[in-house]
Amino acid sequence: MMITAVTLSWYFIIRNHQTYNIFIGLPLGDLILFFGAMIFYLGSEKLSPFRVVILSSLLLQVIADSSYLIFTINNIPFIESLFHPLWTLSPLLMGIAGTLAAQNDGVTFEKKNKSHSLKNSITLRLLLPYLSIILLFMTMIFQHDDSNSLIIGSAAAILLLLSRHIFASLENQTLLIKYHELTEELEQKIGERTEELSAKNQQLLSAARKMKYMAYHDVLSGLPNRRMFLERLKTAMDEAKRNHFKLAVIFIDLDRFKNINDTLGHEFGDLLLKHVTKEMAKSVRKIDTISRQGGDEFTVLLNRIRAVEDVIPLVERIRAVVAKPIIIQGQELHVSMSIGIAFYPSDGKTTEELMKNADMAMYRAKEEGRDNYKFYSIDMNKTVSRIMALENGLRKALKNNEFVLNYQPQVSLQTGEIVGVEALLRWNTVEAGMVSPIQFIPVAEESGLIIPIGEWVLNHACMQGKAWHDSGQSHLKVAVNLSPVQFLHENLVEMVINALRTTGFNPNYLELEITEGVAFTDAEAAIKKMQALRDLGVRISIDDFGTGYSSLMYLKRFPINTLKIPKPFNQDIMAGQKDKALVETMIYLGHSLGLSVIAEGIESKEQLLFLKEHHCDIVQGDIYSKPLTVLQINALIENTTPSKIS
Repeated sequence: MMITAVTLSWYFIIRNHQTYNIFIGLPLGDLILFFGAMIFYLGSEKLSPFRVVILSSLLLQVIADSSYLIFTINNIPFIESLFHPLWTLSPLLMGIAGTLAAQNDGVTFEKKNKSHSLKNSITLRLLLPYLSIILLFMTMIFQHDDSNSLIIGSAAAILLLLSRHIFASLENQTLLIKYHELTEELEQKIGERTEELSAKNQQLLSAARKMKYMAYHDVLSGLPNRRMFLERLKTAMDEAKRNHFKLAVIFIDLDRFKNINDTLGHEFGDLLLKHVTKEMAKSVRKIDTISRQGGDEFTVLLNRIRAVEDVIPLVERIRAVVAKPIIIQGQELHVSMSIGIAFYPSDGKTTEELMKNADMAMYRAKEEGRDNYKFYSIDMNKTVSRIMALENGLRKALKNNEFVLNYQPQVSLQTGEIVGVEALLRWNTVEAGMVSPIQFIPVAEESGLIIPIGEWVLNHACMQGKAWHDSGQSHLKVAVNLSPVQFLHENLVEMVINALRTTGFNPNYLELEITEGVAFTDAEAAIKKMQALRDLGVRISIDDFGTGYSSLMYLKRFPINTLKIPKPFNQDIMAGQKDKALVETMIYLGHSLGLSVIAEGIESKEQLLFLKEHHCDIVQGDIYSKPLTVLQINALIENTTPSKIS
């Protein structure tokens, strides 16, 4: 642009300044003003109002001066006073521009017209170099005299324009290279991000699959859980209905699992469950479904059953899993199953009915001695209703003070003296009167109510023992039966300590009776618990000896005081020589181990004489007295002398 301006100024004004006696500084000053105007214009990204006014002021001054000189040099008639307003207007516009800048009006204008002004400014800047060259060429066309200066200026302008294109091309090439580099970098980042997103997506899919698996499977065993079992049962019922098949729902509960879990710990119980789960899974067909409902309860769906008899071999295969002792971490465990079976459609038309009725049949199997299986029948509803009524009644019995303790005397065969009593629990309901322990004790054990009930028995027995001792009967010992669930409870020792501390009863006269089967479920744990009780001074008796899993190896290690010969053995003493030999052997074994021997359930003089002849220590039974109330026991003690007993 400046080459064009200098060329035109030279051609029209400067080269003739000596001829027409003009001051050279005037055109040079205009070129400087024009240079300043171009710098100001090209250096501004946006043309705000005050910048437009400044640019107009500069260009107006250049145009006025150049026109005046051209008219003068070329002898063109003009009135000089016409240029005075232009020369005055230029500084006036400069002042206006300053006022606009001070008021920041230009800033507001820039913000409102940013994109439009920038677009127009860039377009004009691109066109200006070309317009200047066109102007030079047009001047050369119309001016015929001495156009060398125009040619030189045009050549210089063209060279600059070519240089501009060359630099622009190089810059474009550099930008293109940079663009490719950035594109490659962007593609690489996109690729990395895509891989990252793909990995995240895989993780999400994996997490979703894991969550779905967890929603439909048991965590411990890996078997289908209750939700999946019910879904498969519903599908199987629909298929059985279409194809006229039967299907069976089997409800399984591991007998004595709670005892094992409480004694050996939950980790040990989990290992047992995993072992049983693994073996049961091998025992069912591929078309069947085995599920863990929770705890030690399992359900099995047997598909495509044509007759009830088809189920029995499958059930026997499942029972065979625990038929033999199971070895877990060196411990030998005896586990059995109680199994209930219900059929579709005869025993239920819905999943809820089938599950409920199979569960009901399983409880009937437990009631009838466990380690067996039962098919559902309609009369089981009555049994379940009775059990529920008993359980609800037991929950109220403690609050309503419906429990009472009777005591059966234990008599020394050597002196005929009452040396102790066994506390026996009785339930006297308001509605139905006395309820047999045979009826309510299993319900209490199954529901867990035996723990608070057993604690009540222990506290009241110790309280009564303390009362007898305070009244002068300080030789009496009190025997309390411990339920298997109670003995295996983790807080048993603390419960005994609290009872003794609260009542003040001498622990040397408290005898706790535990059944043989509980002691041998986990002999090592039983020994530790019995030793903790013995350390308190409490006596321990093995009840029902010979009816469970007897082991003489463990019996000699048990820290016990007394061996009780159960009623079935004593009843048959006079029936045959074998029964006599068994009782005689038990007495001898007990004495050989330094234990006191009690025979219970004695009802005849013949039994009494045989036991006395073989040096049994203590007898207990109806021949002497049935279980009595506290008042009756007190009267019996007062009216009894050793001579009467012997």
